[in-house]
Amino acid sequence: MSKDNVLGYITNIGEVLVLIGAAFWITGWEFMNYVFAVGTLLFAIGRLLEKHPQSTITLRRLYIQRTIGVVVLIIAAGLMFFYEHLNGIEISDYKVHATASAWLLPFFIFVVIELYTAFRIPNELKKENK
Repeated sequence: MSKDNVLGYITNIGEVLVLIGAAFWITGWEFMNYVFAVGTLLFAIGRLLEKHPQSTITLRRLYIQRTIGVVVLIIAAGLMFFYEHLNGIEISDYKVHATASAWLLPFFIFVVIELYTAFRIPNELKKENK
Protein backbone atom coordinates (compact mmCIF):
# COMPACT_ATOMS: atom_id res chain seq x y z
CA MET A 1 0.00 0.00 0.00
CA SER A 2 1.49 3.32 -1.03
CA LYS A 3 1.59 6.54 0.96
CA ASP A 4 -0.93 8.15 -1.38
CA ASN A 5 -3.44 5.34 -0.80
CA VAL A 6 -3.07 5.64 2.98
CA LEU A 7 -3.57 9.42 2.81
CA GLY A 8 -6.63 8.87 0.63
CA TYR A 9 -8.12 6.51 3.20
CA ILE A 10 -7.33 8.92 6.04
CA THR A 11 -8.97 11.77 4.12
CA ASN A 12 -12.08 9.69 3.36
CA ILE A 13 -12.46 8.51 6.96
CA GLY A 14 -12.06 12.11 8.11
CA GLU A 15 -14.72 13.28 5.66
CA VAL A 16 -17.18 10.66 6.89
CA LEU A 17 -16.55 11.57 10.54
CA VAL A 18 -16.98 15.28 9.79
CA LEU A 19 -20.29 14.59 8.07
CA ILE A 20 -21.49 12.36 10.93
CA GLY A 21 -20.47 14.95 13.51
CA ALA A 22 -22.15 17.77 11.61
CA ALA A 23 -25.32 15.80 10.88
CA PHE A 24 -25.82 14.52 14.42
CA TRP A 25 -24.80 17.80 16.11
CA ILE A 26 -28.45 18.82 16.16
CA THR A 27 -29.23 15.93 18.53
CA GLY A 28 -27.19 17.63 21.24
CA TRP A 29 -24.99 14.63 22.01
CA GLU A 30 -21.80 15.99 23.52
CA PHE A 31 -19.54 13.37 21.93
CA MET A 32 -20.51 14.54 18.43
CA ASN A 33 -18.16 17.50 18.96
CA TYR A 34 -15.36 14.99 19.42
CA VAL A 35 -16.40 13.00 16.35
CA PHE A 36 -16.36 16.23 14.34
CA ALA A 37 -12.96 17.23 15.77
CA VAL A 38 -11.35 13.83 15.10
CA GLY A 39 -12.78 13.87 11.58
CA THR A 40 -11.41 17.37 11.06
CA LEU A 41 -7.99 16.29 12.26
CA LEU A 42 -7.89 13.24 9.99
CA PHE A 43 -9.22 15.22 7.04
CA ALA A 44 -6.66 17.99 7.58
CA ILE A 45 -3.79 15.51 7.83
CA GLY A 46 -4.88 13.77 4.65
CA ARG A 47 -5.41 16.98 2.69
CA LEU A 48 -2.31 18.82 3.81
CA LEU A 49 0.06 15.90 3.17
CA GLU A 50 -1.24 14.87 -0.24
CA LYS A 51 0.93 15.53 -3.26
CA HIS A 52 -0.53 17.48 -6.12
CA PRO A 53 0.79 18.79 -9.39
CA GLN A 54 1.21 22.54 -9.45
CA SER A 55 2.13 23.04 -13.04
CA THR A 56 -0.28 25.87 -13.83
CA ILE A 57 -1.20 28.99 -11.93
CA THR A 58 -4.85 27.93 -11.87
CA LEU A 59 -4.04 24.61 -10.21
CA ARG A 60 -1.83 26.35 -7.66
CA ARG A 61 -4.65 28.74 -6.85
CA LEU A 62 -7.16 25.91 -6.49
CA TYR A 63 -4.90 23.96 -4.14
CA ILE A 64 -4.32 27.09 -2.05
CA GLN A 65 -8.08 27.56 -1.85
CA ARG A 66 -8.44 23.95 -0.75
CA THR A 67 -5.85 24.55 2.00
CA ILE A 68 -7.74 27.65 3.12
CA GLY A 69 -10.88 25.51 3.30
CA VAL A 70 -9.09 23.06 5.62
CA VAL A 71 -8.02 25.93 7.88
CA VAL A 72 -11.61 27.20 7.99
CA LEU A 73 -12.79 23.68 8.90
CA ILE A 74 -10.30 23.63 11.80
CA ILE A 75 -11.71 26.98 12.95
CA ALA A 76 -15.23 25.51 12.80
CA ALA A 77 -14.13 22.57 14.96
CA GLY A 78 -12.57 24.97 17.46
CA LEU A 79 -15.75 27.03 17.62
CA MET A 80 -17.72 23.88 18.41
CA PHE A 81 -15.80 23.58 21.65
CA PHE A 82 -14.97 27.15 22.65
CA TYR A 83 -18.02 29.23 21.72
CA GLU A 84 -18.87 29.66 25.43
CA HIS A 85 -15.57 31.47 25.98
CA LEU A 86 -16.35 33.94 23.20
CA ASN A 87 -19.71 34.93 24.66
CA GLY A 88 -19.50 38.30 26.37
CA ILE A 89 -16.10 39.39 25.06
CA GLU A 90 -16.04 43.11 24.33
CA ILE A 91 -14.23 44.23 21.21
CA SER A 92 -14.15 48.02 21.04
CA ASP A 93 -17.82 49.02 21.40
CA TYR A 94 -19.16 45.64 20.34
CA LYS A 95 -20.07 42.81 22.69
CA VAL A 96 -19.77 39.32 21.19
CA HIS A 97 -22.85 37.13 21.47
CA ALA A 98 -21.76 33.61 20.57
CA THR A 99 -24.21 30.74 20.33
CA ALA A 100 -23.76 26.99 20.07
CA SER A 101 -24.22 27.27 16.31
CA ALA A 102 -21.27 29.66 15.84
CA TRP A 103 -19.36 26.91 14.01
CA LEU A 104 -21.92 26.70 11.20
CA LEU A 105 -20.72 29.74 9.24
CA PRO A 106 -17.10 28.57 8.91
CA PHE A 107 -18.37 25.07 8.15
CA PHE A 108 -20.58 26.45 5.37
CA ILE A 109 -17.61 28.39 3.96
CA PHE A 110 -15.58 25.16 4.00
CA VAL A 111 -18.33 23.28 2.18
CA VAL A 112 -18.56 25.94 -0.55
CA ILE A 113 -14.78 25.95 -1.06
CA GLU A 114 -14.66 22.15 -1.05
CA LEU A 115 -17.44 21.84 -3.63
CA TYR A 116 -15.88 24.46 -5.87
CA THR A 117 -12.42 22.89 -5.82
CA ALA A 118 -13.79 19.34 -6.12
CA PHE A 119 -15.24 20.18 -9.52
CA ARG A 120 -12.60 22.61 -10.77
CA ILE A 121 -9.43 20.61 -10.02
CA PRO A 122 -10.37 17.56 -12.14
CA ASN A 123 -11.37 19.86 -15.02
CA GLU A 124 -8.04 21.67 -14.85
CA LEU A 125 -6.14 18.38 -14.73
CA LYS A 126 -8.04 17.21 -17.85
CA LYS A 127 -7.15 20.46 -19.66
CA GLU A 128 -3.52 20.05 -18.68
CA ASN A 129 -3.32 16.44 -19.90
CA LYS A 130 -4.75 17.29 -23.36
